[in-house]
Amino acid sequence: MTQGNEHWLVSVGRVLTGRGKQSVKASQVDPDDPAITKMTISLALDLLNEGRSHERFSPKDNVSWKWGMKNKAVPLDSQTAVVLQVRETPITDKTQSPSSTYYAEPLDVLVGMYTHEGIFRELWIDGRRLCLVTDHRKRGPNSSSHDK
Repeated sequence: MTQGNEHWLVSVGRVLTGRGKQSVKASQVDPDDPAITKMTISLALDLLNEGRSHERFSPKDNVSWKWGMKNKAVPLDSQTAVVLQVRETPITDKTQSPSSTYYAEPLDVLVGMYTHEGIFRELWIDGRRLCLVTDHRKRGPNSSSHDK
């Protein structure tokens, strides 16, 4: 059974992992909007200027994605994960091709979390994309002051 040229299981996988087609709301955003440019620069500088993970995190810390930095299916946007291990020297996945968004990504924080299926999962993540759950960078730029 296929939908277009795509097998139906691939479509189900995209829905479950949140990698479906771009939303209508996202397609209406003007990439030349000064606010979008400012946010892009802000996120890039945050990645570049972040301290080393082994100095910021320790095992048993509760972490979450920084706003706008999520690049994996789990943990979910607002889900808390637990730091299990932090490497001083990051590892890189040699199986990724140079065209992959994960190519040469420095993976230095091992986090654990329960998936929506109820399975405890461990995953290596680039620690620059994570923050403590108490960090203000967890929230988006449009969040109100009462969320903090």
